[in-house]
Amino acid sequence: MAIKKLRMMNAVCERSSLDAILSELITDGNCGFIDAFLEIDEGDFSIGIAEENADRILDMEDITPLVENKKLKRVSESFDDLMKAIQYTPNMKHETIAHDVVVEQVIMETEAFCEAFSLKRDTLKQLEERLDYLKRLKVLECAKHIEIDFKRLVEMNFFTMKFGYLTREKAKRISQNYDHIKALVFHIGTAEEKELYMIISPKSLDLEMSRILRSTDFYELNIDSNLLDTPKNMLMKIEMEIERNLGQQQALQDEMGKGLEPRKAEIDRLMTQLTTCSKVNEIKRYVAVTEELAYFAAWVPEASLTMVTSVMNGYRDALVTFKHQDEVSQRIQTPTLMVNHWFFRPFETLIKMYGVPSHTELDPTPFFGVAYILMFGAMFGDLGQGLVISLAGLIISKRGGHDMGGVLVRIGFGAMLFGVLYDSFFGYENLISRWLPIPIYLRPIENIMTILLLSIIMGLILVYISLVYGIINKLRQGDYQEGLFGRNGINGTILLSALLLYGYGVAAGTSLISNRILLAVMLLCVTLLLIKQPLSRFISKEEHLYEETLSAYYVEAGFDIFETLLSMLSNTASFIRIGAFALNHVGLFIAFHTLSEMIGTTFGNILMFILGNAIIIGLEGLVVFIQGLRLFYYELFSKYYLGEGILFEPDHL
Repeated sequence: MAIKKLRMMNAVCERSSLDAILSELITDGNCGFIDAFLEIDEGDFSIGIAEENADRILDMEDITPLVENKKLKRVSESFDDLMKAIQYTPNMKHETIAHDVVVEQVIMETEAFCEAFSLKRDTLKQLEERLDYLKRLKVLECAKHIEIDFKRLVEMNFFTMKFGYLTREKAKRISQNYDHIKALVFHIGTAEEKELYMIISPKSLDLEMSRILRSTDFYELNIDSNLLDTPKNMLMKIEMEIERNLGQQQALQDEMGKGLEPRKAEIDRLMTQLTTCSKVNEIKRYVAVTEELAYFAAWVPEASLTMVTSVMNGYRDALVTFKHQDEVSQRIQTPTLMVNHWFFRPFETLIKMYGVPSHTELDPTPFFGVAYILMFGAMFGDLGQGLVISLAGLIISKRGGHDMGGVLVRIGFGAMLFGVLYDSFFGYENLISRWLPIPIYLRPIENIMTILLLSIIMGLILVYISLVYGIINKLRQGDYQEGLFGRNGINGTILLSALLLYGYGVAAGTSLISNRILLAVMLLCVTLLLIKQPLSRFISKEEHLYEETLSAYYVEAGFDIFETLLSMLSNTASFIRIGAFALNHVGLFIAFHTLSEMIGTTFGNILMFILGNAIIIGLEGLVVFIQGLRLFYYELFSKYYLGEGILFEPDHL
């Protein structure tokens, strides 16, 4: 459960072998390809140059980008259009992938296949376009009360009639300028939030009217001459033609489907090969070539090195080397490969909403997952309602929402766990304790101060864990200034501890450590915060102790100390909302229970029980979900998590 290490692969092969090698690599799905020129321009492209390989890279000075095959893209689009026309979704058959397939051969076979159905496909396309046109004309529905023959209006000798619609905003502009328009403007009606108009103007003003209407984005409905009639009759003709065209469309689709039925295996094979060739074609944008050789680079997980090496070794003329992350130029950002246990994996979605961890950071997902389950459970503790949330998560997961469904299943479990502790089942207390009479129950409404105190303690534990994460991250990144002396480093952790011990001594009247010692520690920590930059630069023996002027640095450092002390207080106090929401959760159901007693009937009790739980689960559940994220995003992540990485996304089919 961590961020796994990646290696940079530099590879060279014969251009004739490039397609086959890339095809195998994307089928395995372990490589994230990058632009080879990023490595070449930095002078970092390495293929293990030995004496026997030297003659193979002599022409590297003539290296150029590889041009994509645009014809393949056009053929793929044509094939996709045909599949949409016959309403058939081909199946990817990985066993039909031939890595040594020739792209030109795939293009030729696909073109021949599409050509065999081109006439019927074109007919289907024409029918579809005609149906779209006829459906647009159905806006005439709002004009069917007008008993005017549109044909007579269209065929007038001295006047031009235009029929169409405007958006409401543009229609308002027209109405405000009626006095300046030399035309008759009739508002016909409203359809699909658009205003329909009939505009009649002298033919001598056609040019002027066209300019005016164009400025208002007037959309003219050009009605075919064979449809022109009264609006009512036109609608009848349109409906009849739509019905007729739909019948022709269905018959043609059925006919094409029967013709393609015996060729489905061929279709699946072509689809698989087209997809593979298209993906290879896409990756070729990152490949550099000379007259005979091809150069490419990719990120590869360390666990997949053997598999990738095996692929490359299958080609006699291929050369490959792997570099560690710290050997790669800083111009090339190292992506992050997150590999978590199945239990924590759904929480990666919430982590990525904030940002992807960089490869130098600890993966916060396991800590986030455990803490978020506990926080949500503490704020929304109820056995029955937690069960409903978990079941909802299972349903969402089965319908394709695996990440969010998985999160709901887990936080629902947290709510059930605390529901047992709170002795709460669908809002009713003292039910669980009857079934399970053991002394573990902590009912929030009966233990208000205890709940609030425990929420503060939970918050402090999470803050300290966050600080440890932050210290490790800063030291791993070589940021000793913040890791040792910063507010979220070792110095800040000691300062927070001293403040808490001093506060405890004042509140309890007895000190665990002498107040003089604590005050001395706090003074030392504040001093270190004040001089952290010059001190760290002095230790690392840098030439300049300050990045800016002396006065500017100490003014900024002074405000930073004030903000540090304020944030320590506010961060700790923020976690009191965990207890507040636990109390609010109970209080909200008490309100619904009181309403049911006021109704005083069995039906009222059942209604309030269902309505109350539905509102609590839906509304309060959402609020608690967001508050849990807020506590993490603002109070915890700010201490240790930057989230400025990019996700490792291997190229695959």
